[in-house]
Amino acid sequence: MTQDILTLNAVAKHFAVDGRKVEALRGIDLALRPGEFTALVGASGCGKSTLLRLIAGLDAPDAGQILLNGTQVRGPSRDCGLIFQDHRLLPWLSVLQNIELALSGTTHSAQARQKLSQASLDLVGLADFANAFPRQLSGGMAQRVALARGLVNRPPLLLLDEPFSALDSLTRARLQTELLRIWAHEGNSMLLVTHDVEEAVLLADRVIVLAANPGRIQAAVDITLPRPRLRNSAEVAALKTLILQGLDDFAEAA
Repeated sequence: MTQDILTLNAVAKHFAVDGRKVEALRGIDLALRPGEFTALVGASGCGKSTLLRLIAGLDAPDAGQILLNGTQVRGPSRDCGLIFQDHRLLPWLSVLQNIELALSGTTHSAQARQKLSQASLDLVGLADFANAFPRQLSGGMAQRVALARGLVNRPPLLLLDEPFSALDSLTRARLQTELLRIWAHEGNSMLLVTHDVEEAVLLADRVIVLAANPGRIQAAVDITLPRPRLRNSAEVAALKTLILQGLDDFAEAA
């Protein structure tokens, strides 16, 4: 039996706001299989990004347990990459140098770090831009560099926090296709946070729907449509409607 790459057991998180305890997440149980592409959707403020931060080890849960490859998450790990909503590239470093930063603290030689960074840049289709600076890149290119940086350690799990939300629709569609290509090439697990239900249906094997106040899992929808999926197909539209209707029904009942 294959071990789940990620397991969350009764995970909870709260914050103090104006002296009040605000419950952000309650009783999150979730398991990700190796090589699975999972999407998290839900209304703004339902705790999607908070959950990603906990999984990445950037914050600690107040209750429950998070296991990555069977080991409890106690901080950031090279086994888990993270792509943010904005690219967060350092403007005074070249593209290649920005990627090499993710290899800081490793035992790789300078030559090996450069070789690994170039290979990651090749993977996202920007082999000729190693010496460019962030100001010389389009928004889509900069986000592809961020993706290369997140992949340079070849993590078995990649977390993506609304990575395409700031891009125009054409660039977003192209990068969605690129992400699927990279996922197929790498064979790793991906967990995508998105507010775009259509994006979730187009990309994921499974869509997890979070309810808000506090954040908790409302539903899990398996997406069994073969790839590539057509944005304007009846099957994609039906699944999108099903998930949106579920979100609307819950909002009305809350």
